[in-house]
Amino acid sequence: MTRLDSVINISIEQDIEKTVNEFAERLDFLDVQLLRKFYVTNSPFPYDTQPYCFPLLYKEMRDVHKIKIGSEALRKRLDNLVKIGLLEKIRNSNPANYSPVRGRENFVRATVMKFFMLSGLQKYL
Repeated sequence: MTRLDSVINISIEQDIEKTVNEFAERLDFLDVQLLRKFYVTNSPFPYDTQPYCFPLLYKEMRDVHKIKIGSEALRKRLDNLVKIGLLEKIRNSNPANYSPVRGRENFVRATVMKFFMLSGLQKYL
């Protein structure tokens, strides 16, 4: 690796860290909880992510996690996460299915960790 390559790598790492910080500051607790459902499954690769069917995700968030949210509000939040590129919506599926974006696993996990660190909630990770 040449000196120029190492400078480029450092620059890229700083840009990624800046982007992670920006996303962590823009997201709220519910968005992060949704991302955790998709990306933080504690399973070994390649089973380290989880797609969800909308009705099942809504029921799980409401019943298991006791998050009080309407179905349309949850759908809008998921669509916003799709728009910013953290989730993808599977086209032509009924009911709607959402899945994690392959290749962004580490970025999203870093964003979730940074959110908890910025909020002072490290013990809940």
